[in-house]
Amino acid sequence: MSVKSEENMSIREPGRDVPVAGCYDVVVCGGGPAGLIAAVAAARNGAKTLLIERYGFVGGMSTSALVTPISEFRHFGKQHIGGIPFELLRKAAELGGADVSLESGNYPVNDEILKLAAQRLLLESGVTLLYHSWFSDCVTEGDRVTHVIVQNKAGRVAYGAKVFVDCTGDADLVRAAGFPTTKGDVLQPATLWFQLGGVDTDALDYLFRDAVDGMLPVSDTIRGRLLELNAEGDIPIFGGPWINKFFRDGMVSINLLREATDASDPEWFTRTECSLRENLQLIIEILRREFPEFRDCWLAKSGIQTGVRESYHIVGLYELQKDDILTPKAFPDTIAKGAHVIDIHASDSNEQNDLVIPRQEYNVPFRCLVPQGSVNLVTAGRCLSADGPGFGSVRVMATCMAMGQGAGTAAALASRHGYSMSAMDFTHLRETLIAQGAVVDFDNVVNPGAPIELTTYPAVKAADCVA
Repeated sequence: MSVKSEENMSIREPGRDVPVAGCYDVVVCGGGPAGLIAAVAAARNGAKTLLIERYGFVGGMSTSALVTPISEFRHFGKQHIGGIPFELLRKAAELGGADVSLESGNYPVNDEILKLAAQRLLLESGVTLLYHSWFSDCVTEGDRVTHVIVQNKAGRVAYGAKVFVDCTGDADLVRAAGFPTTKGDVLQPATLWFQLGGVDTDALDYLFRDAVDGMLPVSDTIRGRLLELNAEGDIPIFGGPWINKFFRDGMVSINLLREATDASDPEWFTRTECSLRENLQLIIEILRREFPEFRDCWLAKSGIQTGVRESYHIVGLYELQKDDILTPKAFPDTIAKGAHVIDIHASDSNEQNDLVIPRQEYNVPFRCLVPQGSVNLVTAGRCLSADGPGFGSVRVMATCMAMGQGAGTAAALASRHGYSMSAMDFTHLRETLIAQGAVVDFDNVVNPGAPIELTTYPAVKAADCVA
């Protein structure tokens, strides 16, 4: 075969047989917050379950991108996410790697301990794990997926199943199967989280208080100075910064860096990764120079990948919309609840857009997770069907975990009883979820009153937080 140097050409791969390495009732692609919970739920409901994950651990954004706290399990004093997601956080807390005592339901986690707690939960539930394997393609018969193909050190191998759950975050399996997806012209920016040691955490104690109305504290002093430096061109755009104490004195976890990108475009996302790591070095130098609390800080860890907020969305049987967040609907097919602030990170500024705090938890219908026309493929996590403001709330990890329990349970029921995803037995699904601790009541919708609308993210001064 001659080598062509011209770009924008194509080659034809020779046909080949792909060995089938195993057959399952349920295959889950992606071991992030939604995927790992989906796999546990499927296995606990009697399905022979395989979880395929590209890294050597599970947890997704919470472990690979260091995103913490995991938001949010409670809202205005009421717990709205329970079941397997809360069990995982309790398991991590027992190992010293989570704090589930906070009234806000925004629970900080130690990424290393969460990896272990999640792995134990999966193996104890009977899930078969396949690490270091990247979803590559799928085989379909009509509207039904029959196999997924993965690429790993063994080459290309296939796995068959009765039902598949796409928890890749980017709707990889949905797109490969030919179901329609959408992607906005402007996506929420990506963030490289990092952890610092050598910080004067006593001086920052006022930032380590619990979230109020879903809003984590942001330092007026630190944000104000960073805004000045950004206006002067010394630093790029940033968010927050949200500075969280990391389980021991002197350690913090920081959400600050942000950059516009498309994580489904490998070349662009590569440039983003490189850019953000350069910006990380710059921002650490700025923190040391400008703020006495960070004078002696050192980089303990950054995410092994940049954290992704948004890429592709499925075209689902229903699109979750802003009105569903602010005026909750009594969806009979409710499989999860959310309550997070509508929070759209600006890709071209230092701001949060359209900040709105819901007065009541809202219901997430199963139909948002089902691609139109799907027979045996369901999703969970951030690729669900939602409009911009709806997605701005529902995308957070605790809600993705709750979606995972709903999707995994539905997959197990479908594999056993032959249900189509587009014609699920919602009564059976709901009864099963309730029996396993999920909060899916949908008939408690009240008039929540006017939401709390904010024009800017509220910043606090140390003097405002004196006990």
